[in-house]
Amino acid sequence: MKVDLNKYFKDYRGQETTELIADKVAEAMYSAGAIPEWKIKREDKFKAYKICQKILTDGGVIEIETEEATLIKEVCANFFSAGAYGQVHELIEKEV
Repeated sequence: MKVDLNKYFKDYRGQETTELIADKVAEAMYSAGAIPEWKIKREDKFKAYKICQKILTDGGVIEIETEEATLIKEVCANFFSAGAYGQVHELIEKEV
């Protein structure tokens, strides 16, 4: 599936912020496994790194498999607030 992460996060009032979702998701994927309370397997860390590189290389518009979408949502659920995670989830699931 193709996902365009080149959208800006919205704050709790629905106003656009200056933070690009693609940049923050790439950062989250890069940081996957850094939180001691949330352990992930080595294989998933490497997959997260590859997804980070894909986001950066492809300019935020990425082609992902279902397994990659699941990993992105899992990592972002641990990295972001509920509001930010919800926006990522909606983009991946095409709910916007």
